[in-house]
Amino acid sequence: MNTQDVNENASPMPAPENTQQAAPVGNSAEKTLFCSKCGRQLLPDSRFCNYCAAPVVTAMGTADTTGTIGAANFTGGHQTYGGAFQQNTYAANNFAQGAVNGYPYQQQYPSFNAQPGGMGMGMGGFASPMVSPLATDPRFNQFQKSALQPGQREIVRCTQVSKSYGNNNALSAIDLVIGSGRVIGLLGPNGSGKTTLIKLICGLLTPTTGTITVNGVPIGAATKAMVSYLPDRTYIQDWMKIRNILDYFSDFYADFRRPLAETMLANLHIDPEAVMKTLSKGTQEKVQLVLVMSRNASLYLLDEPIAGVDPVARDYILDTIIRAHNPNSSVVISTHLITDIEPVLNEVIMIKYGTLALHGDADLLRNTFGKSLNDIFKEVFAGC
Repeated sequence: MNTQDVNENASPMPAPENTQQAAPVGNSAEKTLFCSKCGRQLLPDSRFCNYCAAPVVTAMGTADTTGTIGAANFTGGHQTYGGAFQQNTYAANNFAQGAVNGYPYQQQYPSFNAQPGGMGMGMGGFASPMVSPLATDPRFNQFQKSALQPGQREIVRCTQVSKSYGNNNALSAIDLVIGSGRVIGLLGPNGSGKTTLIKLICGLLTPTTGTITVNGVPIGAATKAMVSYLPDRTYIQDWMKIRNILDYFSDFYADFRRPLAETMLANLHIDPEAVMKTLSKGTQEKVQLVLVMSRNASLYLLDEPIAGVDPVARDYILDTIIRAHNPNSSVVISTHLITDIEPVLNEVIMIKYGTLALHGDADLLRNTFGKSLNDIFKEVFAGC
């Protein structure tokens, strides 16, 4: 189907009622913006309401101008989009008003890493005109910079760390400090760069730009002894018995605490004589977590540690994570199950489109905004 066919079959979106002629571009400094639907006053230069996603109306008319780009029509202050996001093009197959597939006013640009204005979008390739309601709250500013908590010892420092895969920017200019004695949630939607950041700290990947240190030591052979890493997939040979794996870890890691590992396996009712391939996926993940937490490391990096385990075992695993790490170490947990891990978190790091969106103390965040971490996450990543 060519562009002409698309435009002929498309039903252009009707202009909003009671709106005036589109305002000229260039007078944003003189506009008082408010939402035509919910009536809330918004920040200057807003195009869509941060709360209800309706087009913004000013005293001079709608904030958007009219025109076309490819087959995507701009009319009545709205941008219309295709019903599917598979193609990196403005040419659309269907036109629909409001949210498409549950993602309000989200669009995909021709380049995965560039949109008008030059903002990079990271691995996912999506950009949203919507702005998080929290971003308009001046109290949010204190959580946009990374810093040590009082009395903490620095474990990890990332300075202007970026990582690119070809033309895709997974991480962009990350400045991050992780201190001791904390259980930290590393949160973000798929493709935000969480696993990339973890692998960089482990030394499994090399930054494109920037530097990373662990206990003040640049990433290298020496830092591998300081970090205990749980990947998001099974890595142990399936023909091995658990007893043999314990032998392997005892020989390979000087800080491996075998009695602790054996105790945790017994509490989880896992037979040391069992062969890995005879275990369920969830039980294999439990074994790997036991091995990782049985090391006496400075930093534990856990990538989706409870995604495949049953709800009954989650409480025990989270309790194990808290008890197994020493006060001078920290645990970073990457997960989408925020509600499950929220009770054990002391600190939260949120990554959005490969950049640091939020970093702060968990209790301070809840007390400041009067919301759970899960609700804060939803607002930070609204429209992603």
